[in-house]
Amino acid sequence: METCIWECVHQDNCQTAVYYHDNHTCLLFGENCQIGNITSSGNIRASVICYRKNQNTYCQALVTTMTVAITMSPEPNWTTTGIMNVARAYHTASMLANGTILVAGGWSGGLVFGSYNKIAELFDPSTGTWTSTGNMKVARGYHTASMLSNGTILVTGGWNGIYSLDITELYDPSTGIWTATGNMNVARAYHTASLLSNGTILVTGGWNGISSLDSAELYNPSTGIWTSTGNMNVERGYHTASLLANGTILVTGGWTGGLLGGSYTNTAELFDPSTGIWAATGNMNVERGYHIASMLSNGKILVTGGWNSGGALKSAELYDPLAGTWTATENMNVERKYHTASMLANGTILVTGGWDGSTSLNTAELY
Repeated sequence: METCIWECVHQDNCQTAVYYHDNHTCLLFGENCQIGNITSSGNIRASVICYRKNQNTYCQALVTTMTVAITMSPEPNWTTTGIMNVARAYHTASMLANGTILVAGGWSGGLVFGSYNKIAELFDPSTGTWTSTGNMKVARGYHTASMLSNGTILVTGGWNGIYSLDITELYDPSTGIWTATGNMNVARAYHTASLLSNGTILVTGGWNGISSLDSAELYNPSTGIWTSTGNMNVERGYHTASLLANGTILVTGGWTGGLLGGSYTNTAELFDPSTGIWAATGNMNVERGYHIASMLSNGKILVTGGWNSGGALKSAELYDPLAGTWTATENMNVERKYHTASMLANGTILVTGGWDGSTSLNTAELY
């Protein structure tokens, strides 16, 4: 038991230890000692040790004919939740200020038959149920959805199955109603939309149905008007855009070309909101589109996977904003595009699903 106490004392996060005398097992917990959680339900001898780091002392309660019932966090696992009212892909999902999730638009159907939809619905995490809300004015997929500083959701562009869209609209969570706002200057899908520190939205690149785009424009929420800003140095769609700590936007990779051909690019560039000018920065080590870019806790940008002329990618690399350079990091275990990447509370990145070039994936991995 003394060893169990020593282990808790020297573990930074340990507040409580439980020592089982019969099998000499020691369990460490990050919660305060809760003697009241011990319940009489067997003949297992156990000791609960509570180490108080701020007082540099520990308290011990020896229990001889009881089992110890301490609440533990369940093992991580996946569980199903309520199904959406409408099957969809290529849609958007946005967390609202009240914690619900707004899903809008997308493709409903199979490989041959189906259509883009304008249907929106809300997911309530507390009940696991979906509720219909107001429909968008225009059916679309491959669009963007951005939360503005006032809590409304701005949806921009996309593809309706025939052509790219310049139409934008706003969702008001307080009423569940969509309202048309100013159209973009350029119709586009497969573009990016980034909220800048001044509250405006920067839209970059994309596809107009004929070729990739180098244009960029800014949405002013107070006026509902779009204003063209400096063009990127490289046309691109299927790219990424990341807001850096200094307020600039880093755009990476993508597809550049038209209906008659093109290629994936490894170029990257920075947008300065104060000047409206794009400046080239270091190129990635690998040409890629359909990739994901994630900001790490140290301010660096992690790019994972994607697709190029060689197929799906498992390579990953890091961008250092201070140096303007890219460094290769460890490859993922699986090639993937169309995947997601999310930062967890402990700073790690969770990558899920995607497409490896032949099938959809259910694998997940941590960086």
